[in-house]
Amino acid sequence: MDYQQPESETCVEWLKNPSAGVAIMLALTVGAFALLEPAFISPANLATMARSLSYTGIIAVGMAFCLISGVIDLSVGSTAALSCVMFGRAMYFWNFSIGSAALLALGISLLVGLVNSFVILRLKVTPFIATLSMMFIARGLANYASNGYSIYPLPEPVSTIGYMRPLGVSVAFVVFLIVLAIGHIVLTYTLFGLKTRATGSDREIAICTEVEVDKINTANLLMSSLLAGVAGVLIAFLMNAGSPTVGSGWEFAAITACAIGGVSLFGYYGNMFGLFCGLALVQVINNGIVLVGVNPYMQNVVVGLLLLLAMYLDVKRRSYLNIDKF
Repeated sequence: MDYQQPESETCVEWLKNPSAGVAIMLALTVGAFALLEPAFISPANLATMARSLSYTGIIAVGMAFCLISGVIDLSVGSTAALSCVMFGRAMYFWNFSIGSAALLALGISLLVGLVNSFVILRLKVTPFIATLSMMFIARGLANYASNGYSIYPLPEPVSTIGYMRPLGVSVAFVVFLIVLAIGHIVLTYTLFGLKTRATGSDREIAICTEVEVDKINTANLLMSSLLAGVAGVLIAFLMNAGSPTVGSGWEFAAITACAIGGVSLFGYYGNMFGLFCGLALVQVINNGIVLVGVNPYMQNVVVGLLLLLAMYLDVKRRSYLNIDKF
């Protein structure tokens, strides 16, 4: 006689996977906007949405690793701005090649991550305060290095790369897909991913099981800053300039996408599929609201309500299952 899994067990298993919920919400939202405005699912509009989520998407992958390991990085938007400015400065004033300028920008981004790690893990400052402070420091350095103005125009090869359309979208979106795929493999199939979850689940237990929690958190903070630097360089290609104003609010957009996509702010839980769905859902709502003629100022209201709903459902799900982390 074949064993059939009880319906209640199936329901519980589904509740344990927030990614399924956000995927369903994404599909319903896309369907609703497509019915209200057929142009919503046109290739041109889909490509526009893909380009728009690329930069915050790259940053969100690093943010997801930080949150899963139990830390947070609020400096990513400012790090992207600093990277963008230093790339532009190296190209415009110092005649660096594209590769050399990008390496300089990414090196500075890694330095930001090292400082964050030192302050959090050695000076024992809470991640929220440490990275919030770095958010102001990095933004100030970006404005200082550019004197508060955009550095432009950059050499022609920069704009040529910025306007390339691989896959009919953009270079930034291709990079995002590669970063997302690598993030999925690392988080799901490697020992580092397992240790990242263990660190976010319970730091003390992780230490007792010989997990190098400080090294894991350092690596994730470095990853977060590096990906912020990548986003900063890519936006410089698009703008053909090194601008100190880019990245404003990217840290909160990344956290919102993570939270909506099922990455727990309490650590341990999360995956790249849910993150992608969270990013796409926010972008779909922002784009769809404009297309159907709703006041664009309502975008933030809807996204804020969606974030509250995601947090409420996460708390209720955890309470229903009577667990702290999973």
